[in-house]
Amino acid sequence: TMKDAIHRGLEAEGVLPGPLNLRRKASTYYIRATGYKQSLQSRGLVFSYALAVSEENASGGKIVTAPTCGSCGVMPAVLYHLQKSRDFSDMRILRALATAGLFASISGAEVGCQGEVGVACAMASAAANQLFGGSPAQIEYAAEMGLEHHLGMTCDPVCGLVQIPCIERNAYAAARALDANLYSAFTDGMHRVSFDKVVQVMKQTGHDLPSLYKETSEGGLAKDYKQM
Repeated sequence: TMKDAIHRGLEAEGVLPGPLNLRRKASTYYIRATGYKQSLQSRGLVFSYALAVSEENASGGKIVTAPTCGSCGVMPAVLYHLQKSRDFSDMRILRALATAGLFASISGAEVGCQGEVGVACAMASAAANQLFGGSPAQIEYAAEMGLEHHLGMTCDPVCGLVQIPCIERNAYAAARALDANLYSAFTDGMHRVSFDKVVQVMKQTGHDLPSLYKETSEGGLAKDYKQM
């Protein structure tokens, strides 16, 4: 289903449903990425895959809630890119999915976007690190970084649509997941703050956030652009 969402999203063009008149970008990013040298091409392709799935979600297409609909582009982008570029088998990808599932946690309704895109980044970071043979400590460290550096991120979709800023956040988080994997791979996995501690902090941070920053479309970007 994740692969199908990527394929459909890369082929689709036009404008997403809703009053924002937001144009689909996945196909353009994919085409442009193929024209760059390998290092930039790799990042551009990851962007295009994340955009493809997120745009499918925004237009009512079939996606996987991993961990949520609003963050559904991160995991497929990272895993699809690694499978295509490194020729990982389906079995290894499934193991990576199982590893990612260990790091799924709280929804955006409870804690804001840190619990959606932040958690998706943690899951993808862990999955990537596991694919490259990381130790349990390195995998946990990658996941911890993926979530820690999204702490405090609010949920403030413009016009209540999962489009702005949600779609771009998926693309950025996919790239950050690959960075977290690489950063952790350079270490022995030892670090001060555990993933469990970051989850506790995310929960407390979400509790402290006013409700208008948790899926209500009344604060932040949603407030500033309410009349679009």
